Amino acid sequence: MKTKELEQVLGLSKHTIFYYEKEGFVHPTRDENGYRNYSEQDVQTLQLVKFLRNLNISIDDVKGIIAGTVSFDECLRINEIHLNKQIEGLKEIEKQVKKYKDKNLPVLPALENIHEQKKTYLGYQKTTPTVSLGRKLTSSLALRELLYTLPGIIIVSYMTLQWFPIDKKYFWIVLVLVVLVFLMLIFGFNFKQTSSMMLDEGLDQSVEFLQDGITYYQRKGFYQHLCYHIAVLLHHEDKYVHHCAYENIKEVSIIVSKRYMKMGSPLAYEIYVPDFKFIFHDGSEFYFYWPMILDDDERYIATILEEKVKNIKDPDHVLYAMKHGINLYDYLKAQ
Repeated sequence: MKTKELEQVLGLSKHTIFYYEKEGFVHPTRDENGYRNYSEQDVQTLQLVKFLRNLNISIDDVKGIIAGTVSFDECLRINEIHLNKQIEGLKEIEKQVKKYKDKNLPVLPALENIHEQKKTYLGYQKTTPTVSLGRKLTSSLALRELLYTLPGIIIVSYMTLQWFPIDKKYFWIVLVLVVLVFLMLIFGFNFKQTSSMMLDEGLDQSVEFLQDGITYYQRKGFYQHLCYHIAVLLHHEDKYVHHCAYENIKEVSIIVSKRYMKMGSPLAYEIYVPDFKFIFHDGSEFYFYWPMILDDDERYIATILEEKVKNIKDPDHVLYAMKHGINLYDYLKAQ
């Protein structure tokens, strides 16, 4: 059988066949014109080599298996171990790819040094996979807030209306109107509950750090915030959310303040918290009071700000503490 025929029969390239010949698997004869002629035994040997190589068995082990000096089962067992390790490695790569894809982060070499440590803040959970200051208001979060708040409003409204002489024919209409008014007041002024035990004091503001810049929502009053909340529920919040490229951020200041917190006790304890002030090249500003930072976003935020924003005012070196996962209170007390 000529080389061209062998290529078609085995599905191997000419260069692969010649390589296996060089490795000593086959010894074709040559005719008067110097063309190779492969015997039926050569064909069977090459089929076996192809089969074993498709199982990722090394050339040396293939030689041993054909010679009868190496166990086929042992080669498969060893290969299985190596393949499992490769699969685990690929799964980890897949996990990292998904993480960076979901977070939509800018390309920064320093991100390689970030080792995540999942954590929560007073039981809160992130609403989006992106890196952010505060929690972005999503339709699911807005709906959850509504469901937490609505039962209490209905009960209070119902009990309140019992004190007024309202015709029973119009009672339920008035009740619905009162509930709607209360809902507008509560969500417009941001008094709603996000769980049975906690109040959200972040005003639904957020700053997301994305690949090409930041996206942020800044509260600017009762009516605007009420409209924003309704727009989020209806998936039409884009007109209230601003985008700014990193190069258009003129300055970021991190201002440390001492504040006090109560946790299930009448006694308050002191903490140090950072406020973030963004100044943009168009002259607008956004002062973010005590933003919530969940999971391990503080490491990403510090890294991105240091790499992407030229003018940073950080007299207390808060970004250093954030980047290294150091508790801010302990860090400032130690200085």
